[in-house]
Amino acid sequence: MRTRAGRRLAALAIAAALAVACGTAWADPVDEYVKAQMERRKIPGLSLAVVQRGQVVKLQGYGLASVELDAPVTPDTVFELASVTKQFTAAAVMKLVEAGKVALDDPIAKYLDDVPPAWSAITVRHLLTQTAGLASLTDGFAALWRGGVRMNYTTRQMFDAATKDAMSFTPGAGWQYSDVGFFLLGMIIEKASGQRYAAFLAERFFTPLGMTATSVIDQSAVVKHRAPGYTLREDQLVRIRRDWQFEMASHYGVLSSVRDLVKWDAALEKAEVLSRQSLSAMWTAVRLDDGSRRQYGLGWFVTERRGHRLIEHTGITGTQFSRFPDDGLTVIVLTNLGYQFGGQEVDSWGITLGVAGQYVPGLLLSTVAKQPDPDPSLSRRLEDFLRRVARGEDPPDAMPTLTNVLRANTAEIQRVLGKRLAEARAFTYIATDDVEARGAERLGVPISRLVHYELITGPAARYYTFWLTRDGRVVDFISYVD
Repeated sequence: MRTRAGRRLAALAIAAALAVACGTAWADPVDEYVKAQMERRKIPGLSLAVVQRGQVVKLQGYGLASVELDAPVTPDTVFELASVTKQFTAAAVMKLVEAGKVALDDPIAKYLDDVPPAWSAITVRHLLTQTAGLASLTDGFAALWRGGVRMNYTTRQMFDAATKDAMSFTPGAGWQYSDVGFFLLGMIIEKASGQRYAAFLAERFFTPLGMTATSVIDQSAVVKHRAPGYTLREDQLVRIRRDWQFEMASHYGVLSSVRDLVKWDAALEKAEVLSRQSLSAMWTAVRLDDGSRRQYGLGWFVTERRGHRLIEHTGITGTQFSRFPDDGLTVIVLTNLGYQFGGQEVDSWGITLGVAGQYVPGLLLSTVAKQPDPDPSLSRRLEDFLRRVARGEDPPDAMPTLTNVLRANTAEIQRVLGKRLAEARAFTYIATDDVEARGAERLGVPISRLVHYELITGPAARYYTFWLTRDGRVVDFISYVD
């Protein structure tokens, strides 16, 4: 006679068999989420890795690496990491710091010849933390393009062009994302190590860790399993045209797969490539000269989501590497849908957060039930705050430390935020987190609460979190997609 437990197991087995036979097997919520996001954002191919408490729990490819060849993405597909490269450059610098060959507070003139007078106060630390005042992402190396785009650029040509860029602020006085700084770090690595940048990374990191699919970009090289890049033009998928070669690629040029990046993540977690002290320095938010902090460490963004510490970086080619250290979770997403300057806005980022939300309860605002708005006047004020920022104005509600940061990044903020608000259909209150009890601060200023909103733009929802003081001043704000 069968026991009750035996009958139950048999029933479950039959149900499972019927579900498979009918094509309705129980779905993986991560797969469902990823596929839905790819369809909505028109991403042709995506590779995903999830590491939880040191164990790889998800390593999978979705969609097509090459649309032309109908070639699927696998965990071994190689993508251009773009600015996710910056963590490797920062790690290389810290390796030289540990060896006593570089000091973070050394002026860069110690390692670079022909440094212009305007750069005399810039230190290695300023470059790593994006606080040097060098040209923004869109304005850097402007002199390179004035005579038309070439196929190849030497390090000397890039350096000479960079010296002609205007400074945005005195080093240490502000924060502005700049590729120029990480290009200069590549030059410093070569000077201090006596090796080429690509060779240094291979010898110190890629080869010892068995990262056989990882290299520094060489447009003439044949790279197995490499995915071509795509972008959108008038909402149609097109091949991205980005075939020029920079001799120095320390700001953008590492190629890798999620299988290899899992090895890199494990080496970081175990402090195999750098000391705990170096890693702590990399993952600590920079403090500016005025005492305020900015959400960037050494080659990584350092922030949080709903009380969960987050260390991450994105790349313009549609890549994102996100670590939730207190939750023991890493999510890596590589895609082949990137943004091309001057082209249509694309949205390949934020999927790491959505995947992380499947493993960390309460992380996603999209899963939080909307509460009645306790202060509609505050909501109107914060929506007006965003619109003023999008117009390049100084919002009266912003703390001075935030105003300084916004001024240094006006062009990029206007381009992105302006477009979103022009398409906005609703700005809706979600919830408030009281953080005063835990003594939280942002940009060096004590905060009382985090107020969360949903902004509907077209078919998409984007979430905004505002860090407020007790009297309602805005210390900082951030935007993301769940």
